[in-house]
Amino acid sequence: MLKFGMSKIHVIIPAAGSSSRMGQEIPKQFASFHGKTLIEWVDFIFSNVNAVDTISIGFNNSKKKYIENSNYSFSHKTKIYYSGGKSRSDTVLNTLNLIKKYALDNDWVLIHDAARVGITEIFINSFIKEVTKDKVGGIVAIPSVDTIKRLDKSKKITKTENRDELWLAQTPQLFKYKQLIEALEKYDGIPTDEAQAIESLGLKPMVYKGLITNFKITYPEDLINMNQIINKIIKGNK
Repeated sequence: MLKFGMSKIHVIIPAAGSSSRMGQEIPKQFASFHGKTLIEWVDFIFSNVNAVDTISIGFNNSKKKYIENSNYSFSHKTKIYYSGGKSRSDTVLNTLNLIKKYALDNDWVLIHDAARVGITEIFINSFIKEVTKDKVGGIVAIPSVDTIKRLDKSKKITKTENRDELWLAQTPQLFKYKQLIEALEKYDGIPTDEAQAIESLGLKPMVYKGLITNFKITYPEDLINMNQIINKIIKGNK
């Protein structure tokens, strides 16, 4: 069994979003994807990672009807919480407080989006192996290949950024339990991801180069594209 040090690794999957941009009746985390829902796929992928000790999925109360009136299948490592808050960071913080009974200060917490299914067991293991060597922790990100423009309020270009210094953040993001709770509790405002909260403590997370297939399913066409990617992978393995 592949383990990294004595600290445990707890996965949190915030899944409380309304998914309004998908334009469908059911939230995207319950969209059908190769015989499962998206949230079941993400849970399945992480449950197969030996280094992962627990998985916590944070829904909001409005999602109870989807969970309780279904035959969704989650792993033996997984617990369902109705810990959804007004923002993603609220959901993560609420869930962190709920797992306090078995998570130690020095344990690692890995956050992953419910709508990123283009990730593999091998990649997760590599990410964990490298990031747990860092005192702060780190995130998955990919380098920007497009030229990035900074705009003013009237949508006029004010500056062309140096894209060599700019990376697009993804998940997983991995930090120590105590440090992550402190960062989210102290953050002034709403951080867009866990790394931003950690940065506000004056810390510098590392970056681990991600996969282009690990994009976040946000619009209907994203789900179509991901289905095509998976179909090619399945055909290539035959």
